[in-house]
Amino acid sequence: MQENRKEVFKGLFQKHYPCLCHIAYGYVLDRDESEDIVQELFINVWDKGKDTLPEKEFAAYMTTAIKNSCISFLRKKQGNFVSIDDYPTTAIDQPDEIYDEVDEAKSPENLLQVALASLPPKCKEVFLMAKLKGMKYREIAEKLNLSEKTIENQMTRAIRLLRTYVAEYNSLRIAIITIVLSILLNYK
Repeated sequence: MQENRKEVFKGLFQKHYPCLCHIAYGYVLDRDESEDIVQELFINVWDKGKDTLPEKEFAAYMTTAIKNSCISFLRKKQGNFVSIDDYPTTAIDQPDEIYDEVDEAKSPENLLQVALASLPPKCKEVFLMAKLKGMKYREIAEKLNLSEKTIENQMTRAIRLLRTYVAEYNSLRIAIITIVLSILLNYK
């Protein structure tokens, strides 16, 4: 019985690990930390016997647990309050079954949402105001009560993070994200 459980657990790990790492990365923006968080979650799942849940319940449990683990990690790292509302819940918090390559490649909007979700909240806000609303840095600075230099820094950071995100993924996803991002980055 114990050997069978180990095999089932190994299968669950292999199936869910990549997607959970992707979700974790959307929160913590660090590959190594993301992998550590997911591995710790799997250890806890084994210890608590949650690996015996039916497949759909297991996927939902893991998706929720990884979000909670990431929020806890960020709280410890920052030493202050981190609201779940600061992090987008589109696309990255869906169960594993929707994350196959064919589905991801179908919707550029979803790919763009995932790429934008990888940005820190303030950085994302500034980027969207500049690129989607067409606001000038001065206007954004006035609206957010920040300096123009801060807005420039946030835009530089957003573009750097988005380029890094695109560089980390391959196949058709890169092509679609690159096209959409180049349109956004050149729009003014």
